[in-house]
This record gives sequence, C-alpha cells and structure tokens, in this order.
Amino acid sequence: MQAFPSQRSPLKRAVQAALLGACLSGGAVPLAVLADTLASDTQARDWNIAAGSLASALDQFARQAGISLSYDATSVAGKASPGLSGRFDREQALGQLLRGQGLQAQRQGSSNWLLLPQVADTGALNLGATTVTGDRLGATTDGTGSYTTGAVTIGKGQHSLRETPQSVSVMTRQLMDDQNLTTIDDVMERTPGITSYESPMGGKYFYSRGFKMLGQYQYDGVPLDMGKDYAQADSFSANMAIYDRVEVLKGAAGILKGAGTASGAVNFVRKRPQASPTTSLSLSAGTWDNYRADVDTGGPLNDSGTVRGRAAVSQQNRGSYMDIAKRQDQAFYGALDIDLSADTTLGLGASYEDVDATPCWGGLPRYADGKSAKLSRSTCLGQSWNDWQSRRATYFADLTQQLNDDWKLKVAAVHSRNLQDIKYAASEGTIAYDNPAPTAVSYAALMDYDHKDFGLDAYLDGKFEAFGLQHELILGANGSRGTQDDIYAIQNLPTRQSIYQPNHHFPEPADNTFWPNMYRGSTIKETATQYGTYATLRLRLAEPLMFIVGSRVSWYENRRQSYSLGWGEWSLQDARTKETGEVTPFAALIYDLNEHLSVYASYADIFQPQSAYATADGAALKPKIGDNYELGIKGEWFEGRLNSSLALFRSIEKNGAETDYLSFCPTSADGYCYTDTGKVRAQGVEAEVSGELLERLQVSGGYTYTQTKTLKNIDSTAEGGVSNSYVPRHMLRMWGDYQLDGALSKWSVGAGVNAQSSNYRVQTIKLEQAGYATWSARLAYRLDDTWTVAVNGNNLFDKTYYNTVGTASWGNFYGEPRNFTVSLKGNF
Repeated sequence: MQAFPSQRSPLKRAVQAALLGACLSGGAVPLAVLADTLASDTQARDWNIAAGSLASALDQFARQAGISLSYDATSVAGKASPGLSGRFDREQALGQLLRGQGLQAQRQGSSNWLLLPQVADTGALNLGATTVTGDRLGATTDGTGSYTTGAVTIGKGQHSLRETPQSVSVMTRQLMDDQNLTTIDDVMERTPGITSYESPMGGKYFYSRGFKMLGQYQYDGVPLDMGKDYAQADSFSANMAIYDRVEVLKGAAGILKGAGTASGAVNFVRKRPQASPTTSLSLSAGTWDNYRADVDTGGPLNDSGTVRGRAAVSQQNRGSYMDIAKRQDQAFYGALDIDLSADTTLGLGASYEDVDATPCWGGLPRYADGKSAKLSRSTCLGQSWNDWQSRRATYFADLTQQLNDDWKLKVAAVHSRNLQDIKYAASEGTIAYDNPAPTAVSYAALMDYDHKDFGLDAYLDGKFEAFGLQHELILGANGSRGTQDDIYAIQNLPTRQSIYQPNHHFPEPADNTFWPNMYRGSTIKETATQYGTYATLRLRLAEPLMFIVGSRVSWYENRRQSYSLGWGEWSLQDARTKETGEVTPFAALIYDLNEHLSVYASYADIFQPQSAYATADGAALKPKIGDNYELGIKGEWFEGRLNSSLALFRSIEKNGAETDYLSFCPTSADGYCYTDTGKVRAQGVEAEVSGELLERLQVSGGYTYTQTKTLKNIDSTAEGGVSNSYVPRHMLRMWGDYQLDGALSKWSVGAGVNAQSSNYRVQTIKLEQAGYATWSARLAYRLDDTWTVAVNGNNLFDKTYYNTVGTASWGNFYGEPRNFTVSLKGNF
C-alpha cells in the first residue's frame, strides 16, 4: 500500500532529510547505499511473520528485512505479538509489529535501528502511531491472530470485504484454531447463515439462503465440480490442517464458475510457504478417545530465500458418542514457492487425505405419528463391520507474473482424485409404542466410487487511469472437468433389528452376494465439462462511487450413462446435456458514505444444469435459471481490523426440478420422475461482524433471517407455502475470544453460541425440531513464549436435539452431547 505524497510519514521525511544533509555535507554514506536505503524502505513486499513472542517476531522481521535491531531484552520480555502477514514496505511492517507494544524505533544507520521505550520528546519515531497503513491486514490470515482478513480472493484479485458487493464470511486460521474446527463439517456449521443436513448415506449437505450448495467449491479460486452427485453428499473429507482460510460467499456466484444456484460458493485457500523458518506443533485429546496431532513447518530452502517450502502432517483418531462408530484421519501436505525472477513466482503443492472409519449411517426412526422416541443419543442401528475407506490425492500449481506495478497475470490448476470403498448396514422402520420387539428392516450397501476433478483458471488483473481516477479490469477464463465411475448395490438383510436394544453383530454378507441379490443398485459413468470466459470492470465514477459490471459466458456438457435396478425394474440410461454460450451477468454499485461505511446494491444471474433429473419420457430437465438481488451496508474499522455488514437479499429460482409422485423412473435415486415446473423465492436479512471489536477482543459471527416461499409447484396446494423447511427462519452464530490484561495477561477466554429457530420436514406427517441453542467455550493459558495450553468445551449445557430431521422411518440424527478437548500448541 502507498501513502499519498501529502501524507508522507515523519520517518520518511526524517530519513530523507538526513540523507540529503549527508550528501550536502560530504558525509561518508555512498550514494548507492542511500538509494538502496530509500528503495528498501518504500518498496512493498510480502511478509509472513508467525505469531508468538515479540522477541521472536522482531528477530524474524530483522532477518527478512536485512537490518539490525537493537533493544533492551527487558523491554520485550513477556510480550506477545500477533505476527504479520501481508504486503507492506519495510517501514509499515515495523510499524505493525510495534503497534501497542510501548516501543519506538530510532534509526542508527542505513541498516541499524534502536528500539526505545515509548516516551515523549525523545527524538525517536513511534511507527505504530505515524504509519496508518502499517496496521492493515493482508489476505493471508495464518499468523495474524485475527478473526477477519484484509482481503478476499474468491472473486479474483484481492479486494477488501468492504469492496466486495456481496455477503462473504471468512473463517480465518486463528478462528478455526480457537474453536478447534478440523473438518469441513465443523467449519461450515460455524459459518453464519449456513445450515447442514446429514445424509443417511454419510456426509452432509449444506444450505445457504434456502438453497442447496451443489458443487460450488474452489481451491485457491479454481472452480471444481466436487459435490455433484457425490457419494458423501457435499462434505467430502477435507482436513482443515491444509488451509489458511475458508471464504464463503452467500448468494449467486455464477460469474465465478458459471453454473450455480443462489446459495453461494466456498473457496478453500491453502497455506503457502513462509518467508522465514516457522514451525508449529499441536497435540490434543478429548471426549470419546479423540486424539489429534498436527505438525506444520516451513521457511526458505536456500540462502537467498527465493525457494520456500512448507509441509504439514495431521493424524487424528477418534471415537464417537454413537455406539461402534470410530474414525481415523490422516493428512499430508507439501508446497513450494519458487521465485523464478523478481516478478515471477511458481507455486507447487500436493496433499493426500485418508479416512479409515467404522461409520454409523442411516439415522434413527421415530414413532409412526412422527413424535420422537427419545432414544439414547448413543443409539446406532449399524453393524460392527461397517467400513468406510476414502483416499483423496490433490495436486496444485500456479504461476504469478507481475507484469508491472499495475498489472498481474495468474494461472492456476488443480487436480483431485477421490477413491471410496464403502460397506455398511443400517435399519429403518417406524417404532410402535410399547413394543420392544425387533421391528426395523435392515439392509446392507456396497459402494465403489472413483471421482476425478480437474480445474484450470487464468486471469489478468490490472489497474488503469482514466478521467483522473483509477479503475480495475479483470479478464479471465476457466474450466473444469469432473468424471465419476461408480457402482453401488443395496440388499436386504434377513434379520430384523431391535430399536431399543440394537444388535451390532449381524452376519456380514459377502461382497459377491450384493449384485445378484440387490433390490436397488447401479453402475454410473458420468463426465461433466464446463468452461467459460469472464470479465469484471470496476469503474470509479467518482471518488465515493464505484460501478462494477461483469459477465461470464459458459459452455457446459454432461454425459451420464447408467445401468440401474430400482424398485423391481432395470433400465439403461445414456443422457447427454449441452448448453452453449450461456451468459451470467453481474452488476453492482458501491457508494462510500465516509471513511468507514459503504452502501451497495448488486444483481447476479443464476444458471444451473439439471441433467441428473429426467422427465417421464427420459429427457433431461432444462437448466434452472433465476435472479439474485442484494442491498447492503458494510463497515471497515480500525484500519481494517474489524469488518461489519448488514444485507437484504432476495433470490428467485425458476425451472426447478419437482418430483412427479404419479410417475416411475427407475434410474432416479428415489424412483420418481421429475418436471421443471418449480419456482421458489428466498429473501431475508444477514448481519455479520468479524475482527477486533475492542482491544484484545476478537469476535466473529452473525444473525440470519431467511424466508422461503413456493411460487409455483407441480402440486398446486404447495404454492404459497415454505419451499425449504430444513432452513430455520432465524439463525445466530457467534464466537468471541478475549485476551486478559495485567497480571492475568497470560490467560484468554472464549465463548460462543449456535442458535436457531425450529425447522421441520413433511412426508405425509410433519416432523419438527423445536428451536435450540448450544453454547461453547475456551480457556487458554500461555505457558511461555512458545507453548499455550487450552481447554475447549462444546454443548456445555448438554442440550439434546436433532441436528437433522429425517422421516418417521429413518434419517434423524442427534447433535453431539457435551464434550471437551484439551490441546497443547507450540510455535517455534
């Protein structure tokens, strides 16, 4: 970031005066040294200094900056630093590190600095007070200690939350660490405005603004189709040890990828190699034999620092509050950043994630009238031989070319392959009052999935001057290709299950018995290819007014071949869907009310292929289309360390798939055919805050009000009613962490709440979960400059509730009972 000429800091003026005086007086400082000193002070560069003791942070800064820092050791003893991450010049970076530490910097030579206690009229310079831009956060959140970010990258380039005219929630590294969020499920269920729904076949579906999030995932901004007809719903096994942050955009995201609903998009931003040697170690143990270890290390690999590396390893073994369920997760991650020149950086990375689990899927039944049977939360109707094996290998590559001070080119690619082998049993059937006899029907499923996803994205981002104002243009193209080669079979088991006293030791059927004896199964080969070009122009119409206009032109092709048995009938399907030149526009206005507040209005188009659904005559449904409107106000406070937002939204989707219960399609997952007569509307309010609300107090969370309505339906009696009853009308997600002061400065206390109003599901009868709230807390103690110990507690008041409401026969899942985790973390 650059200060305006009229706002040069006192340090710059002092240095320039000193250098000029030396030149005029024939001083001993050579002109070349003077030029280098000025350039190094004013040239912006990327910094990555890990949080920890102030002494460690200053040492890292001195090594990265190539200067000598002198200070009295007692002046920094016991002081902590949140670290530094972002792009600043050297003066700004030092100002950020000294902010609030009671120290001042005084230059002693071209590369020597003296740190002194902060007192009046010493002649020293308080960089924290005079360098406003030094207080700003960058896009990277690792090591900042913050619950917010200085910029998001989900929309290409880097823009602050205030400059982004849509609702975006960012789950930062510090926020994930403090709340002990280790999986994608954990992260999404703590994100404001997101609702989860657990699939009876494993994994969870996510909803935003009343709509399901279908394959709307990005890795470092590269869109993939992951989640499309995915075996484990939307929540593939993502280990958060790999990522710096998760950016969640709410609302239509068609300009990012093309195809998509009004729900939003999720961008996983991976950790990058650090500019200085840094290592962290984390060990934890918790309820239900939950043990986890993480090691994360990185830094320069050569003397010049032009080659940097990072590696992370994670291992977790855990039981469950449900009988027989257990799981083991492993993750390995490695990355390199190579400076091919001063303006060119090549990034390479790979990760491997492995899940070995005995799952408990299928959920629990209720009484025939829909009332809860109040079963123990430990109840599992599965078998001890249930097995879930998941292996995912992902490869990353990107090339960033700084063309000049204003223009940058970035090309990025991601390839991922997921293999899943699953064998499990579950039971279903309504419960009869006062009847403990084995009544539930049991079945077993055998699944073999092979999914490959490839994505490529390239864009040019630059600024230009016109009419005395600065504008920005982004031009790009991206594409993705996803293939699935799946086979599954489900057969009935001969033994009925007792709901009240489950038997977990039914005989395990041999694998070769499934296909001959199945009542439902399929072989599926599907390939979905999507590519497009996009452009976004950010025009500064006046100093306080910006107009943003963009569009994406998409080409989409899908071929699905299946041979299926469903409900007693075999069928062969070979369906092709192709969409050409589909345009998804985007437009927005942002008006700066003052230095802190901006109001905005935005519009986005919706386009979503529905080739997985077929009509009664076998034809694929035409794409879903719609409109997304948003009006809001955003605030940025304390030089970006606190962000806030309030938004009104309305989305309308047309041509939505509707189940035709009077038809029969054996290739369908539920046996029914579909029509594209659906039209729904979702509208509501979102309020969110993230960052440093008060000194030493970090907060993150928000309130969401969502109202959904069916405007048109194959069943006319449903029109005017709620279109998505899974999504609660009211939802609150809040978390805060406070660093104590004075004699208790080594302690920090965190607390949070997840609360929502009622939600329900209707299948001939209404099954409802009343509104509820669960509370969580954290207490941490800094043992020394390296080690911190913490205790996290979830569902502190042991609230019993259904996290997912299913049917009377199956699919009801309890939320986790009260649980605790003790962790020890060290930063070196």
